[in-house]
Amino acid sequence: MKKILKNCLMVLLPALVMAACGKTDELLYNQADMIYVESLPDSTDYTFATSPESVVSDSIVVNFRIIGKVSDKDRSISLVPAPNSTGKEGYHYKIGKAVVKANSFTAKVPVYVYRRPGLKDSTLTVTLRVTENQDFKPGYATRLRYKFTLTDILAKPTNWESTWAPYFGSYSAVKFRFLIAVTGKTTWNSGPLPQDSRYLSQKARNALLEYNQQYGALIDEFGQEVFFP
Repeated sequence: MKKILKNCLMVLLPALVMAACGKTDELLYNQADMIYVESLPDSTDYTFATSPESVVSDSIVVNFRIIGKVSDKDRSISLVPAPNSTGKEGYHYKIGKAVVKANSFTAKVPVYVYRRPGLKDSTLTVTLRVTENQDFKPGYATRLRYKFTLTDILAKPTNWESTWAPYFGSYSAVKFRFLIAVTGKTTWNSGPLPQDSRYLSQKARNALLEYNQQYGALIDEFGQEVFFP
């Protein structure tokens, strides 16, 4: 009897395993594709104050990645501003084409920002959230939003202490404006390559030397002479 039972199990076990695998494959195949914000950090601070007055618009690029299968057609990403956002869509910013291209796992979505008069004395915040649509369900719960601030006020870059202080020392608005003017660099909240930092540092040192020789010491808003370590 035991031998018969053993033989039956040997016959049935492969079939049961195949059936279970088939159901698992079917579940995976039928699972809805999802999408999440791939950009890290998932926020940025944007100011027009580092750009010439002639610059009236720019863009912030947000990266996305899907969980699931690629498709042979383009698929749209649904992005909705959170209720507590203070920037007005269509006036302060506009979401560009939010599409995952056919046969792709990733997408880059531009958010166009506009220089408006009110930004001279205010800072707005916008939080864009991923919501469900006909193509995607929201992915990882902690990666479903992108937040940015928008202003035309000169502000200390969020990464000054970690990225720029080793090259330029302590922050002051006068020093920062001088750096913008002599280097032409307008984006300071991202980390450059080491060789780019060294180039900017040397360029700033040379420009400050020329300024001091021509006009005397450059004094910041704290009454301190501007210098680079």
